[in-house]
Parts: sequence; structure tokens; C-alpha cells
Amino acid sequence: MNQPSRAEKFVLPDGVRKLTFTRDTKVANAGTYVVQKEDHTLGNIVRMQLHRDPNVVFAGYQVPHPSDNRIVIKVHTNKDRKSVV
Repeated sequence: MNQPSRAEKFVLPDGVRKLTFTRDTKVANAGTYVVQKEDHTLGNIVRMQLHRDPNVVFAGYQVPHPSDNRIVIKVHTNKDRKSVV
């Protein structure tokens, strides 16, 4: 059978971090989180919780490709919040 192993959807390979953060160089107080081996379930929960914070200007997520088990979360906060971490 050509189906990939089910463990590939949730087991991280050696040396791969679960969460990485990259600060946005063009927009102040903004950044991108990449979460490996997760899908819409976690992305939507995180997005909704971020929207509840009054200091968050924008929060959104995307799944780059259905077969790529990662989500990209973008967060932009207002000037009252110095860090998005």
C-alpha cells in the first residue's frame, strides 16, 4: 500500500522543533509561529484565543498544504504590547 505511516502525522523526527518563531522585519510587534505536526484543530483554537486579547491587532493561521502537517500562525499586537512571544 502506498499510504504513509500514521505516525508521520504526529511524531517529530529527531532534531525538529515543535514550535519556531520568526519576528517580522517589516511590521513592528508582529511575528510568525510555525507549529509542526498540527492541523486546523489547534490553529483555530489558538486564533480564537488570540482574538480575545485586546492587545492583539491581527491573528490568523494557515495550513500551507493538506499533506504538510504544520500550521503557520501570524500575530500582530498593538504598541502597548512589546513582544508577541
